[in-house]
Amino acid sequence: MTESAYLDHAGFGRLRPAAVSAMRSVLTEVLPYGSARLGGIFATRLAARRSMARLLDCTPEEVAFVPNTSTGVHLVADGLEWRPGDQVVLFDRDFPANVRPWTGLSRLGVEPVWVPMHAGGYRMADLAAAIGPRTRLVAVSHVNFATGFRIDLDAVCALAARVGALVSVDAVQSLGALPLSLADTPVDFLAAGGHKWLGGPPGTGVFFCRAGRLDLLRSTPTGWFGFDGAAELMKGPGPLSYRLPERSTTARVEGGMYDMVGMAGLAAALAELETVGLTAVADRVLRLAERTRTGVSDIGYTLATPPEPSSHSGIVSFSAPGVDSARLVDALVGSAVQVSVPAGLVRVSPHYWTTDEEVDLFLSRIHDLKASVTP
Repeated sequence: MTESAYLDHAGFGRLRPAAVSAMRSVLTEVLPYGSARLGGIFATRLAARRSMARLLDCTPEEVAFVPNTSTGVHLVADGLEWRPGDQVVLFDRDFPANVRPWTGLSRLGVEPVWVPMHAGGYRMADLAAAIGPRTRLVAVSHVNFATGFRIDLDAVCALAARVGALVSVDAVQSLGALPLSLADTPVDFLAAGGHKWLGGPPGTGVFFCRAGRLDLLRSTPTGWFGFDGAAELMKGPGPLSYRLPERSTTARVEGGMYDMVGMAGLAAALAELETVGLTAVADRVLRLAERTRTGVSDIGYTLATPPEPSSHSGIVSFSAPGVDSARLVDALVGSAVQVSVPAGLVRVSPHYWTTDEEVDLFLSRIHDLKASVTP
C-alpha cells in the first residue's frame, strides 16, 4: 500500500519524468557547447508549438510561449486600446492574476463589473445581467482556483457575442486536465502556465490569440525574434535594417532569448499529453475527482461546488463547520498527503497519473484526522 500521496496539481504539478530527461539533456549535451549545438533547441520550440496547437485545436500561428499565465493576461489587458467608460466583466473570488490586470485599467477610465459567486460557482443569469452595451471584454477563468467550478465557456462566448465583447480566458486550472477545442469555443485570448496540469517546468506557459485579433493588441515585439527576417538579416553582408515588419503570427509577442531548458521540458510534457490524449486524461481526472467528492461527502464534509457534473473539474474543495481547514491540511501534509488550502478550503487535485491508492490514502487520512482538528 502506498505511504504517500500527491494531490496538489492545482497548486504545483509534478514535473513529468520525460520533461526532467529532456531538460537534463539540454543542460549536459547542448548548453555546455554554446552555439555549436543550439540548432536542435529551436526545432524543439517548433515541435512544442505544434503539440500545443493540436491540444488546443487551433493553428500553430495562434500560439505563443510566455513565462506564465500572468504574462498572457497582461498582453491583453495592457495591449488593447481602451476608452473611458469601457467595462470589463470580472468574476468574484477569481484568482488575483486574472483580476488585478483588469482593475488596474481604472486609471484609463475602464470600469469593472462583477459577477457574484453563489455556492461556489457562477450563474449564467448573473453573467447576462453584467454584460451590457459598454462591455468591452469578459475576463473569465475556465476553472475557479479555489472551488474547482468549471464554467461553460460556450455559454460565456455566446453572451459576450451579443454585444460584440471579447473573451479572455485564464485556463491554468484546466489546460492539461480537460479538453478544450478552440475551433469550437470562440474565445479570443487564452493564457495558461505550464507548471500545473501540463506537467511542465515553472517559468513556461502558453498564450493563444485568435487569428484576426492580434492587431487589436498594441504591444510591440519585446525582442528581435518578433520581427520577420530578423535571423536572416544577421547573416547577410548588407547594413542592418531597423524597419523589419512585425511577425504576422502570435509568436511576435515571444520576445528575445527564452528559457531553452524550460522549453525542452515543456515540449516533452506536451508530447506525452498528446500521446495519452486529453480525452483519456480528462476521463481519469474526473473519475478520480468524483471518487474524492463521494468519499469526502460520506465522511461528512461540505463540498464547495454545485452538484451538477458539468461544473466539475479536477479540483475538489471542501470544508466543514467546526473544522479548521488549515490545521487539517497541515496534518495531511505532515502525514505525506500533499494537498493545499486556498481561500479557507481544503483543495484536492488528482491528475491522470495519480493512483487509486493515493486517493484511498487521502480518504483514510481525513477520516482519521477529523476528530483531531475539530475544536
